[in-house]
Amino acid sequence: MVSATVFNEEQKPCKAVDDRIEIPVETLIKNRKYPNGNSDLSYVLTQLFSGLVLLTMLILLSFFVFQRLNHKMENLKHEQMFNDFILKFDRKYTSVEEFEYRYQIFLRNVIEFEAEEERNLGLDLDVNEFTDWTDEELQKMVQENKYTKYDFDTPKFEGSYLETGVIRPASIDWREQGKLTPIKNQGQCGSCWAFATVASVEAQNAIKKGKLVSLSEQEMVDCDGRNNGCSGGYRPYAMKFVKENGLESEKEYPYSALKHDQCFLKENDTRVFIDDFRMLSNNEEDIANWVGTKGPVTFGMNVVKAMYSYRSGIFNPSVEDCTEKSMGAHALTIIGYGGEGESAYWIVKNSWGTSWGASGYFRLARGVNSCGLANTVVAPIIN
Repeated sequence: MVSATVFNEEQKPCKAVDDRIEIPVETLIKNRKYPNGNSDLSYVLTQLFSGLVLLTMLILLSFFVFQRLNHKMENLKHEQMFNDFILKFDRKYTSVEEFEYRYQIFLRNVIEFEAEEERNLGLDLDVNEFTDWTDEELQKMVQENKYTKYDFDTPKFEGSYLETGVIRPASIDWREQGKLTPIKNQGQCGSCWAFATVASVEAQNAIKKGKLVSLSEQEMVDCDGRNNGCSGGYRPYAMKFVKENGLESEKEYPYSALKHDQCFLKENDTRVFIDDFRMLSNNEEDIANWVGTKGPVTFGMNVVKAMYSYRSGIFNPSVEDCTEKSMGAHALTIIGYGGEGESAYWIVKNSWGTSWGASGYFRLARGVNSCGLANTVVAPIIN
């Protein structure tokens, strides 16, 4: 017989013991955000820093995109300038290689004169027929420095620069008096000394004799044995040649931009002579007195690269550029003077054709001996 013991205690369901600790949701979130328990301020600063980094990256990206776009626009501008240049000056390059070669020269010259314009506000430099020329080609238009000094002893004129009772005009431009022949072009021949001399003699002849005749530069290039033809010359020598031999008309002895092996001067041709010449003072007030009352004069100066691209404004190169960056010496003709505000200037006739400068002329700073302007000023005299 089986016996059983009955317990009358109430039975309870089995329940597992839960050892987990409940953590408030807010605390969990905070610990995920700030494992080290940092404050809300740290969060704000972190977000701000991230924003600044992102903003900086966007600015830099925009800058690089802008630079790239700007560079592309500059390239397009320069390419269009080159195309316009080719059409205007009827350039015909013989090959693709020459086209690319000349474009690179053109581009370099344009970039150089654009930078020069930024350094000299009020000065306008521009494309002209020389913009695809190399420096070596440009230098053929001026004379090497070795030809600029001679032992020819020409004393400075010490007489009166103003006649008694004569008052120098405040400004003058001998073009307005009808005393100048049109602008000429010496080409790639260093004959500027002949062109400057002829221009001043032409003007003096027109002022004193009332006859405006275009005279021959080629005569001096071929026949003046004291000078060096297309390799440069000295204006006192040239004036002495005109005094002794006279000048034929340009029509009778036309220019060819090279030195011939012989002189073609004809004994019976009509010539224009000067009676004498003067080497003027280095004082630019004295020079202005002479120009204003007697007529145009010749002078020499060092040429800087920017001068080849001159269009308008008062050209006033620095002393450093004139002495350390000179491409050679050049002879020109002062045909007047004036002022603009507080700036005084000379009006100068050049021999580089009408596409250069202001139709062949330019304004050069007065009173500062710009690039040695006042050192050797030579004036013709016709009684």
